Amino acid sequence: MADKKQEKRPSKIYDYEDNRQKKDKGDMYTFGQLEFADYPNSKYKLAIRTFFGNPETEVFCVRFDQEDQFIAAGCSDGSVKIFNISTGKLEHNLSGSSGINATPTTCLRWRPPIHNKTKQVLVSVNSDGSIIHWHAPSGKQLHRLVENNHSIMCLDYNPDGSSFVTAGKDFHIRVYDEDTKSVSIDFQPADWNQPGHSNRVFSCKFLAHDPNLILSGGWDSNVHLWDIREKKSVATIYGPSLSGDSLDYKDGLILTGSYRNDKQMQLWDLKTRKLFKDIEWSNQSSQIYVYASQFSKIDNKTLIAGSSGINEFVVFDTNDYKPTAAVVKLREGIYGVDYGNVTNKVAFGGGEGVTYILTLQQNK
Repeated sequence: MADKKQEKRPSKIYDYEDNRQKKDKGDMYTFGQLEFADYPNSKYKLAIRTFFGNPETEVFCVRFDQEDQFIAAGCSDGSVKIFNISTGKLEHNLSGSSGINATPTTCLRWRPPIHNKTKQVLVSVNSDGSIIHWHAPSGKQLHRLVENNHSIMCLDYNPDGSSFVTAGKDFHIRVYDEDTKSVSIDFQPADWNQPGHSNRVFSCKFLAHDPNLILSGGWDSNVHLWDIREKKSVATIYGPSLSGDSLDYKDGLILTGSYRNDKQMQLWDLKTRKLFKDIEWSNQSSQIYVYASQFSKIDNKTLIAGSSGINEFVVFDTNDYKPTAAVVKLREGIYGVDYGNVTNKVAFGGGEGVTYILTLQQNK
């Protein structure tokens, strides 16, 4: 790691509450001094652009808005922080859940603007069962509803923003109508005569090419494919054990990141529901526990993942599915990752309490 005095810092930095040196047990620690892995003949490199956060809270999820102007971070204290990348300032520190009984913000999505007139709407879900719509530029709460006694772990929108899906502690998969904010379909847990989840669900995903199809996965080591028209699970993949927002889909392939000691990163063929490929981490330690993984949103050249245990953020080249760039030796695990929607930005956050925004560039 570079010496602090010689470090070239990013041009735009905001340190929430100006607390950047103490982490725990009196140990001195300076945010932003990232160590990058060196891969021979790599096509890509990472460069830090900026970062923000608070070491007193963990970051559970991060998400760029559609234009990559804002990035939102959901935190362990129930807050949602919205950072303006262009100005380098924290725009809003929103209280999704607060007070002595505050519970974590577990997932974030920016509502697609196609179906709706109001733009730049951020939606957060919380482990207290709340679903909150925020107007990002103003920081105003537009709508709040609560699923009583249902700890929500994940959220996703269909491509046009007319529906969203949630899931979590009670094993249900609920599809909401965006206009009415009411449940349109409630996919039930597993029963003796019907397929479904039998443990907590940590990730759900609408398929971009067919808004009637939803993927979900969690602790029961099953990924289900739900069909809104048939109102049931129509296919199951057994194997992936998901503990975070680590389920994605693109061009016929399902990406899963598992929290376990082996075969953490895998690709599956949607049509056959068969394993397409195991993706190997460069360091094949048993301490790789993947909380988040995602395909690139702007091309088909890379995918990213974040892990705890060895605490790394890794970019994989989809030409050979090997690591091509990485941030390594982080102090804490990574819980959330995201690609930019229209730029080469990537982001991650985790136990350190800081959200890092980087650029993914091609090596010359």
